[in-house]
Amino acid sequence: MRRILISLVVVLAVLFVALVSLRGAISRPLIFPAPKMRLEVQLPDGSLETARTDRVAYGYYAPGGKKLIVFFHGNGEVMGSMQDLAAQMLREGFSVLLAEYPGYGYAAEYSVSEQNIYADCMALVQSVQLKYGHLPADTTLWGFSLGTGVAVELAARKQGERLILMAPFTSTGDAAEYHFFAAARWLIVDYFDNKAKAPTISCPTLIVHGERDRVLPFKMGQELAGLLPKAALIAVADADHNDLFSRISSADWQDIVRFAKAS
Repeated sequence: MRRILISLVVVLAVLFVALVSLRGAISRPLIFPAPKMRLEVQLPDGSLETARTDRVAYGYYAPGGKKLIVFFHGNGEVMGSMQDLAAQMLREGFSVLLAEYPGYGYAAEYSVSEQNIYADCMALVQSVQLKYGHLPADTTLWGFSLGTGVAVELAARKQGERLILMAPFTSTGDAAEYHFFAAARWLIVDYFDNKAKAPTISCPTLIVHGERDRVLPFKMGQELAGLLPKAALIAVADADHNDLFSRISSADWQDIVRFAKAS
């Protein structure tokens, strides 16, 4: 009996080690479902920008004013997916920068991970700020869905003075538990812990969240609004996750623009 128990413990230990080593392989395709495409961005006087880390970091910049807005896209998008939103803000007098993630679009050849995304976006933002004369004090970090995790991290690193979070999440662990079961959070290796970072974010923050969001529930935006020291929340009635932009009212849109323009 003792030998059987020992053998069972060994087998369970081996299975446990194997599962731990496979966490990334299991969770990353769900967190980073990168589309097999590259969308070319075409904005007035715009240009493809690069920066160096262990990889080549890609982005797209268009000049429009002293203030810079940096856009971080969702997990099933590429930087070109936010072109229409960037064009609107360009017309409002902002310069815009769209960030590509490693493993996506122009950077599809590279491995995607939370830390790789942070490193590449950080390098890209700093490079563009230096090249075009934008200061962190003039920079708004704007994230959608997964991109809110990137925007929050760069805000924590003091790369911007205003923060806009559209359909944010508290953490990918919380999202995994919401969609699957409590133990699913244990499989996550790319945690994007917005909830833990929120109390350290000192810059003004605007959260825009659909009240009927079935991907990242509205209560996540509410929770972050309560944790961020200088947060305001716009609740978009009847908006789900992927139709959020189309359901923002003209009045709410003007509030968003005023927030971005504020000093």
